[in-house]
Amino acid sequence: MMKRTAMVLGLLLVFSGLLNAQYVIKSTSELEALKKLPLEKIYLHSNTDLLFPGEYLYYSTYCMNAATNKLSSISRMAYVELIGEDLQTVFRQKVRLVGGRGQGDFFMPTSVASGNYKLVGYTQWMKNAPLTQLFQTDIVIINPYRNEQELIISNDEAPKNTTNTTKKVLREDKSILLMPDRSTYGKREKVSLLAKNFKGPLGYGDYSLSVRRKETLNTKGALRAQEFGEIYLQVDKTLSRTVNDSIFLPEQRGELFFGTVLDNNNQPVVDETIVLSIPGQDFQLKSAITDTDGNFYTYVNKPYNATQLLAQTLNKDSGQHRIFMKRRSSVVYDDLKFGNFYINQNDKKTILERSVHNQIENAYYSVKPDSILSINKKDPYDGGVPEVILLDEFTRFPTLRETLIELVPNVWVKKLDEGSYTFWVREDLESYENDFVSDPPLVLVDGVFVPDHKSLLEFNARVIEKISILRDPLVLGSKKYLGMVVINTFEGDYLERIPPSNMAKYELNLPVADKNYFNQSYKEEMQETIKRIPDFRHQLFWEPNFSIGEGTKETTFEFYTSDVSGEYDIFLEGFTRYGKPISVKGSFTVD
Repeated sequence: MMKRTAMVLGLLLVFSGLLNAQYVIKSTSELEALKKLPLEKIYLHSNTDLLFPGEYLYYSTYCMNAATNKLSSISRMAYVELIGEDLQTVFRQKVRLVGGRGQGDFFMPTSVASGNYKLVGYTQWMKNAPLTQLFQTDIVIINPYRNEQELIISNDEAPKNTTNTTKKVLREDKSILLMPDRSTYGKREKVSLLAKNFKGPLGYGDYSLSVRRKETLNTKGALRAQEFGEIYLQVDKTLSRTVNDSIFLPEQRGELFFGTVLDNNNQPVVDETIVLSIPGQDFQLKSAITDTDGNFYTYVNKPYNATQLLAQTLNKDSGQHRIFMKRRSSVVYDDLKFGNFYINQNDKKTILERSVHNQIENAYYSVKPDSILSINKKDPYDGGVPEVILLDEFTRFPTLRETLIELVPNVWVKKLDEGSYTFWVREDLESYENDFVSDPPLVLVDGVFVPDHKSLLEFNARVIEKISILRDPLVLGSKKYLGMVVINTFEGDYLERIPPSNMAKYELNLPVADKNYFNQSYKEEMQETIKRIPDFRHQLFWEPNFSIGEGTKETTFEFYTSDVSGEYDIFLEGFTRYGKPISVKGSFTVD
């Protein structure tokens, strides 16, 4: 019979130690292997460099191989932060990368003070390079709802818009042309925008597109891809470290989690198998083995929507060992150089008008929402097909032990020689003869690994919704298990029902969700329902990720103007498959 070897939950390493967040290079061979891995750089195409409360900062992420300037296949996670002049972090977001591409957004609250800020982007692998290699661009925040305005109000010594806000004129790139169907539109009229590739394979690449009202306050403007290409051309291409130096390792296989295990004497526990689980219906399990310093490390490479990760020992008899989850160190921003944008009395009308527009738009957000793309349902059984027993379809028994005996086929409780009890599962398509040499099945409740099966025998079965049984062999850490028993309660609250145990709990910050961004429509059949709703959008369109390749010589985007007249800028940013940065600008007017 074919065994289900795909259910190997242990972590395989090229060489040990390479999962440490700050790994110390121990040998010349390790150093040579690391130097073969190029460093990275990140470009963030943002929709604006000036934000008011109630507005969104949208950004599209391009993670590049620093040696080839092509999209990087190294890191699976990127990190985006907004930093104030006081070096405090306004937000820090995790962005999933697929083939070097990702996206995110941030809604600006009224709690953030006016001032000059920095938008920073990086991967963990980039933290081995100088701060100048991290993506940096100026962001200005104007918050008229707070009294603190001294950081952006001009005076005689600091005139408005000093030299750092000088706009750079880029050489026009004609690889791709932006062609709106007209140059002037009325309010609430449809715009048909054509992005046409005139260079064939030389124009194939990955791009993002923003259509936004031209900024009337004289900021420098969001950093363009061509500017990025020039500024970050001479960054570090390879790791500049030597033996015995510490480094941050790339998140090649997913998001990195790590911790340490100590005994009662605060000494490291070596060769201890640790099980890390993300509980829930779509649970995930990983395992890791502690090294000579008691540290363990593992990657989570599948998307998740839970907010907690648990770390437990595989051995139920290791109750005296203490597990500690660790967080990766933050970037030190002491050397950041901030812009010096200022406002004065002449800007009062513009600020007031924009603030009113934002208030009205947010009042009607419920009819103009973005749609969050759902995470595809994960298969915790990795292709296995479990037998599912819904307990409400049968007569209920008070305990799990009685339920297994009376209702659940192919699962039973077995008493071992030392007096403990374990669950047991009958292997699919095979029968037992005499003693079967294997470990008991892997048992989880609400996605929580339970090493001590005896603790479940008297568990209240009335709170259990279903029991799923997988009857194929699998491996977790150093142990082989014959099958898996997964118990789901109605409320998914197993952790709240059990007493505190020897497990470490780590609060997860979810990566930013991919979205389909709202695109207002004024088709004739929709007029009656929306004609009375005000429309003061300044951001008419945002497409964070599209490709131009063979068979897509041209791409058409359709969107509608708003009730805000003025000049609108179209910005296309991105990189060809050969690593050439592309920046294209267009415009039209709304009367």
